Amino acid sequence: MKLGKINGILIKIHFSTLVIVGLVGFYSATFFTSLVPEAALLEILLVGLLSGFIILFSILFHELFHSLMAQRYGLNVSEIELYLFGGVSKIEEEPRTPKSEMIISVVDPLSSLLLGVVFLSLLFLSPGLLPVWIIATFLYSGISNIALGFFNLLPAFPMDGGRVLRAYLWNRRNNLLSATKTASRIGSLIGYSLMIYGFLQIFILGLFGGFWLIIMGSFLNSSARKSYVQTVNQVTLSNINIDDVILGQTIYLPYDILVEDAIRRYFMAYKKEYFPVIKANEIIGILHLNDVKRIPTEQRASLTVGDISKPLDEFPIIDYRDNGKNALQKLYVEKNPPHIGVVKEQFSGEIMGFLSDNELYAAIKFCQLNPTSCQMD
Repeated sequence: MKLGKINGILIKIHFSTLVIVGLVGFYSATFFTSLVPEAALLEILLVGLLSGFIILFSILFHELFHSLMAQRYGLNVSEIELYLFGGVSKIEEEPRTPKSEMIISVVDPLSSLLLGVVFLSLLFLSPGLLPVWIIATFLYSGISNIALGFFNLLPAFPMDGGRVLRAYLWNRRNNLLSATKTASRIGSLIGYSLMIYGFLQIFILGLFGGFWLIIMGSFLNSSARKSYVQTVNQVTLSNINIDDVILGQTIYLPYDILVEDAIRRYFMAYKKEYFPVIKANEIIGILHLNDVKRIPTEQRASLTVGDISKPLDEFPIIDYRDNGKNALQKLYVEKNPPHIGVVKEQFSGEIMGFLSDNELYAAIKFCQLNPTSCQMD
């Protein structure tokens, strides 16, 4: 569900976030009744509801700080989504320097610690003036935010503490891949440790909370592996030249050819997902396989390629001197596929070729077969 935008960042909330609100509400209510056993049912419910929504606000607060700091360092942040495991800021690229990663990462847990101090300070600034259920809510929210801040400082990549560790290693080694590999291994180790501790809680201590630790540990381990792969891909793409990827793209679809003939003579013959469309020796559009699939079979004998192809101005323009990393970001400006760009010479505007995200991913695989050809570290 979309909540709106803040500084151009789309704020979304997934229905699974209600699990967080429910769990925090349950534990805060339990905390309250342990302090005030004679508490009224209404007070218990108020503590649970208020604490649940405060922690939801807290997650949004620290993700927003994280995202705004990323924007300050020139990174594009498209959205923030709150979901079962907290929140995630969709930052389109990795930080460009160890210093920027260090600052962007440390802001997140510091904001949680700040919120925790604020809630606890409210108790000391207004002694005896607040109802007991509000005092319990502020106390629980303060402790929870401080605990969340310290938890996020764990050196478990891709959590904030793990990113701080990576920034430190990156600065020392001057090698992003090496730093990411070490940080992700530590992240996986911590993930496995949480899972083992969760199993011990369940089968030895009989505590239901162990299930949550198992889920968190599994998620952390998976995220560490995926984040390492993502970093490898981005580093590889930054060393891939676009003019090397588009070599040999010389097959064009005639504007007036029937769709059924295009399927048989081009798509099936060349096993390509898309073709530029040409009319009177001028490239006027692109036809993708997905566009063809949307045409009913009985209409393919009457429609031409020109009837269903998309004009060139609907596709992003990529400078053929650019690298794969920047090109992929331009391709993904449009969220919906197909992700295809028109490769042009920057000054003359001449079309040099075309590029899709699949071709870039294929280039990554070939580059990783022979890293020296792409000048990978």
